[in-house]
Amino acid sequence: MLDWFRKLFGGASGPPRVPTDTSRGGVYSGLRAQAVSARRGAAGIPAPPDHAPVWGILMETGYPGATATLFALADGTTSLYLSSGGGVIGGQAHESVRAATAALLAAANQMRRHLQPASSFPVPEVGHTLFYVLTDAGVFTSGGREDDLGYGRHALSPLFHAGHGVLTELRLISGG
Repeated sequence: MLDWFRKLFGGASGPPRVPTDTSRGGVYSGLRAQAVSARRGAAGIPAPPDHAPVWGILMETGYPGATATLFALADGTTSLYLSSGGGVIGGQAHESVRAATAALLAAANQMRRHLQPASSFPVPEVGHTLFYVLTDAGVFTSGGREDDLGYGRHALSPLFHAGHGVLTELRLISGG
């Protein structure tokens, strides 16, 4: 599976292992590195319109000893990676997931003004959520405390809730 992502998204073999990665063989670190370095053209995603340049997003939440990474692209590709191993891949096969993913990307486009260019890609601290937004102009980021995001006390709360809409749909299709 990791080799397939390398072919699709490019990137060097053997990315640095994320501190919370306890997955077998560092699969999580590899998938996460591939996701954050994805290239639109290599993924076969058409150029987005100028007014909505976001074509992909990672929403990551830190838990004690683990990180959860939601990865979503404009073509509907949607996966959840867990640093402890496992997750959900192939959400795009379900209309409900594709619709939730489209809503997440629309929210990311609306929240662009709250993002800054990313020069590094750390995982979030426990109790925090980070967003990495993929555009042709580069990767942009911001985040906050999960409680603030969840209770509407943060400018990115709508993005956080849209991400949780995708997570709910992934949970429903995976029987979790």
